[in-house]
This record gives sequence, structure tokens and C-alpha cells, in this order.
Amino acid sequence: MNRWLIILTVPLLFAGCSNKKKGALLLPFLSSGESTSATQSSSSNGSSTFTVVDLGTGDVSQVTEPVTQPSDATAPTAPVTSAPTTVATTTTTTVVPQTGTNGDFNFETNITVPVTVVLVNESGPVANAPVTLTETTTTGTPNVVGQGTTNDSGTATIPVSVPPTVTEVQVSIVGVNPTTGEVESLTGTAPIQQPSDPEMGATTPGTVAIAPTINLDVINFQPVNGCVPAIDSDCDGIANIHDEFPEDPSLAFVSRSGRYTIAFEDLFPSAGDADLNDHSTIFSTEFDRTPDNKVKTIRGTYTLVAKGAGYNHELRLSLDVPSNAVVEVSYLDGSGNPWNGCATAPKYTANTSGDCTGGTLNPDQLKRGVLLLPSSDRTLFGRKNAPSAGTNFTINDFVRGVTANVTITFAEPVNLNSGKNLAGGHLNYFLAINQKTSGVFRQIYRPGFYKNANGRDQFLDNKGFPWAIIVPGIFNHPTEGSDIRKPSTSGYIFFNAWMNSNGVAHKDWYEHMDLIPAPNRPSYVVRVRDFYTDNGFSAYLIKAVRKNVLEVSASLIVVGAALGFFMKKRLGHHNHKEA
Repeated sequence: MNRWLIILTVPLLFAGCSNKKKGALLLPFLSSGESTSATQSSSSNGSSTFTVVDLGTGDVSQVTEPVTQPSDATAPTAPVTSAPTTVATTTTTTVVPQTGTNGDFNFETNITVPVTVVLVNESGPVANAPVTLTETTTTGTPNVVGQGTTNDSGTATIPVSVPPTVTEVQVSIVGVNPTTGEVESLTGTAPIQQPSDPEMGATTPGTVAIAPTINLDVINFQPVNGCVPAIDSDCDGIANIHDEFPEDPSLAFVSRSGRYTIAFEDLFPSAGDADLNDHSTIFSTEFDRTPDNKVKTIRGTYTLVAKGAGYNHELRLSLDVPSNAVVEVSYLDGSGNPWNGCATAPKYTANTSGDCTGGTLNPDQLKRGVLLLPSSDRTLFGRKNAPSAGTNFTINDFVRGVTANVTITFAEPVNLNSGKNLAGGHLNYFLAINQKTSGVFRQIYRPGFYKNANGRDQFLDNKGFPWAIIVPGIFNHPTEGSDIRKPSTSGYIFFNAWMNSNGVAHKDWYEHMDLIPAPNRPSYVVRVRDFYTDNGFSAYLIKAVRKNVLEVSASLIVVGAALGFFMKKRLGHHNHKEA
């Protein structure tokens, strides 16, 4: 019955397109996974070009020194000279090692650098100029990654953290032309990656993260004097073109992470089989930020896709902040229906509050850990999605786990850059396990948060391997027992090069899999990208279409012929009437 339902449904979807935009509705359904191709750009020290964009206001009252009019009312009014804004730019860069404070590589694929803008006009440094940094690679649309305001020295230094596919950020500074009163924006780009240079001592090919300093010498450009409602509706200092909350002065923009995967190895303090599939979750986050770059609200979506271990685990988030927060959480099963199994799932973190139900949590409770996904034996429905190497594991074997939708709203906006909140731009997620050491359930964190008594990262082993890693996009995790560090038994032949170069070489190592030159080689990765689809009927349709491809193809041929006959008959009838 289900097969015939699918066969009948597909033609209806095509028929429904006849009154909509042209295009094959089914083709996007049949595409699999995400494509994250890196666009490499070569940037060097020297000049770069900034453009001036007219934002279209003639309110001369907004200039610091308004154009004076003649005192004699009978005298003709002198026209305002439209002197253009001009800008000269030089950009310098310095390489920023992507390592921790003690030199350890934190296994972050994100690029984390400060971007410095120095703004000087004909009178000297320009203070109080709003600077906005965006990138378009992650989501395809401008995504604000940082905002700041120039100080008395005309300088704004803004930290950014972006995926390795982002090689430059866009810079926008809103101000005014004092001779015309026109509000303008200086726009340009700044590199944040460049090819490693052997002449500068680089020993590994690839790209290095760089901190750019953009020196802008401008003429006829200064900050807006006061608020121009047509440009900044809520007068919060953020122009409407960058303000996602133009009517709310307490909020400015949303930082969107895009999709990532966090994968754990759970045999801490042993590296175990290093297959990084013991607990794997696909997630994305959004931060609602204030004009001064603090965070008011965190929204996150988390879907479990692997439990390649005998232990059970829960995924939590630790927040080291001085504010209370209201936590809201809801769960969906693999088909997108409400899931109510959290309350009965075992818990592995003591003295916690708000598990499964949310509520108002104080700073101590937030630091202890907000429950994101409860015990993995429940949230992956007794499955693992981690077959042995060479197993014929298909979309029909893959099980999509529970999805948690979590919202955390702070009573007061918080600075997440202080405390143990962020490493490599990602929050402090940790795994709690149903195994105890000295009577306490074990917990595993990502590198970058905690040091041991010797000052080394507590969650890197003596060979520098982590128990947790975050990968951009949907990560095709290794099959069971496939050590990701061994090219001979792993689908990722560039992982070691990336690890040993401290992230300089092969930043896109996770894009290169199953390239081992051996005949009849087994599959060493689980192709989660091919199997992971959106919830709801469309996902069921994709799966069913792939399973019943011959029947669907036949049905499309029949329907196509029928539609052709119908249109031919209708056209003939129309021509007959005209005759």
C-alpha cells in the first residue's frame, strides 16, 4: 500500500508545479547531504579597495558641523557642494596560530582571529564609528559575525570565529558626508586566511589564519551626529541594514553558526579505538546579540546520529555566566513527532535542575549543565549507526535520533567571551557517561576548556589526540573500530596532516574520505550526509523514492504521456475554436 501511495504521490507533486514557478520539484529532494567546498583566496599585505555606498538621506542636521547658511535672508542660498567621500586603504596581516595558550592544538576546524579597523579622516582619528563584520559563505546570505565601535584612537578590534570555508569577511562602517549630510557606508573585505608562505618559515603547505588590520584614511567621512531614524529606526547605533531588530534598541543582530557535528570518543582517559563515533550529534545555534555584542538568547537544535559504544551518554551544555536564564526545551522523534521519553531516561549528572522540562536556572545550575539530549540508549532508540568496516549499511539501516530544540534566554545579556564558555567559537558541550570514577559519573569535554595539574589540556591524551571534535557540516563518522588517525584503516587520509600541522594543512580533511588506493576496499565511514534528511513527509518520500525508483520512474513516464496527450488534445480543441 505504501509503495502505491508513493507512486501516486510523486506525479501529484509534479502536477502541483504547473501553476507555480518552473522547475522540477523532486530534484532537490533527491540531492543528498551538504556540499561545503572551500573557496581559497590569496591575500597579501598592501593596498585594497573600499567602496562608498550612499544610504540615501539628505538630513544635513545630522552632520557634526552643519553647513551654514547666509545670515542675509535676501541673499541667495549657496548650494551645498557635493564633495565625494574618498578613501585610501592599506591592509596588513599577521599569522595567528590556531593553538591553545600552552601551544596545544585544540582540534578546532573554525578559524578564530581578531579583525582590526583603524579609521582616520582629515582631522585625525574617527571615534564612535560603528563597524560591522559579515560573511556570506556559511548561509548564503550576509551573516553578522562581529560588531564594534571605534575608540578615541579610531580603532575597533573585533574577534571572529568562522568555518574554514570562509577566507574573508566583509567590513561595513556607517557614517556621514559632512558637506552634504548624506549617510554613507564604507564597504570592503578583509582576508582572514592566506596561503602559508615558506619564505616566512612555513613548513607545511595549506592556509594559515591571519589577523588583518585595515587602515582607512578617509576624506569627507565621519560618524553620524545623533540618530537618523531613516537609517537607524531604534537609535541603538546599528544601521537598519545590519540590524535584525530595527525596532528594538536592546537587540541588534543574530549570529548563526550554520550546521556542525560534535563527535565524542568515550573511553577517557584512554583514547580507545579513536573512531569518534561513540556519540555524534548534528547541531546548529543562533545567538541574539545586543548592540555591544553581548548575548541575550541562545537557540540550538541538536539531533543524535550515532552511538557507537557500549556506554550510554547524555549531552549537556555548561554556561559560565553571572545571570539567571529561562530554559525551554522540546523534543521530536526521528519522524518529527513530539517525543516524551526524556522524563523516564536515566540521568548521569548529579544535582541538576530543569532536566527535560526547562525552567529558570541560576548561574550554578547553568554551569553544572543544561540537559540537551538524555541517555543515548533512548534517544537513538536502541540503535548505533556505527557498523563494522565493510558492512553493507544503507539508508534503510540508518536511524535518525531524537532532536532537541533548546532556547536559553538570560535575564541580563552576557559576555560569552569571558569564563569557560567558548573555544573556537563553540559552546562548552560535554558528555556525561553512565560509568563512575570514585563514585562520580564521568564527564568528557572538548579541548580548550580545562587544564590538568601540569598545565596541559586535560582532554588531550599524551599524543595530542582529543576525546571530542567539532566538524563543519554533517560529519561522516568512521565505522566501528576504524581509528581516524590511521590512513590504512580510516576513510580520512588527511586527518593526520591536519592534526600534525596544527590545523594549517588540509583544513577540509573531513571532505576527503574513502580515497585509500586499494582494490575492493571496505567502507570506513558511515555516509551520514547521504542518509540525513529533513523531518516529515518529504524525508519519507525521499527514502521511498530511492527504494522504489523503478516503479516511480515508470509512473512518471505514464503520467508524462498522459499529460502530453491531454495538452495535445486541449491545444487541438483551442485551435479548432479559433478556426
